[in-house]
Amino acid sequence: MKKILYLLLLVSFFSLDAQLLELDYRSPVKKESFFKVNILKKFIGGVTTLGHLDFSTELMGVDYKSSKRLMGGLYLLSTYTVISGNKDVQKNNLSHLLNPLGGRLNGGFYFSVSLREKEKSSLKISSRMGIKGIQGTPLKGFKTNFTSNYGSLGLLYQRLFYEDARENKRIDFWINTRLMLNKTNSENLEHFFDNELKPISYGYGLQTGLEFNQKLRLVFLLNQFINTHAAESVGIPVLRFCLVYLR
Repeated sequence: MKKILYLLLLVSFFSLDAQLLELDYRSPVKKESFFKVNILKKFIGGVTTLGHLDFSTELMGVDYKSSKRLMGGLYLLSTYTVISGNKDVQKNNLSHLLNPLGGRLNGGFYFSVSLREKEKSSLKISSRMGIKGIQGTPLKGFKTNFTSNYGSLGLLYQRLFYEDARENKRIDFWINTRLMLNKTNSENLEHFFDNELKPISYGYGLQTGLEFNQKLRLVFLLNQFINTHAAESVGIPVLRFCLVYLR
């Protein structure tokens, strides 16, 4: 178990995620590199099995795609919780940690490297690392804000599912499996989780979805921490459904 933890600690410094995935639409035969800065590019609405309804916006994104096999970039986003529908305060706070876009402010970087490329499909190793500023509900005291560091490493498979070049229509499918890690200090764990989470929590994530015409995404995401002190409360799997609009 310690070896797994050390591995996660190592790879968390090179950590990509679900709703923020940058799909690559270029032909594997001829690719050109480019650098792009986006403002207010993505708008995401999400609902979870914990009863949360939230809305996220990518405030700024910096993307680089090389002519080789590397993609990377920086991002800054913000999430506003519309409904916290769970009666368990810890589960409401957990929802922020398991949401890759969670936090009033969430900033970090991502990169991916192609392992295999074909005409209509690709397989990549993808990673992401960042920090969240979260507004939660304290179990004790009056402090309502805390920070959390996160990282992930996984495999991303992308496939062109349908294309009609004349009508400028296409549907892309992807699936992303990953290991994830979250680091929160002991004081915040006591105030917001009654010490039922460990300072370094790790688990898994599974995401799949469809993207229509490079404008609209339907996303299903499953996340779970597996090394908690209380599996029945903060160690439960959480399913998330998102609708993403790309401007």
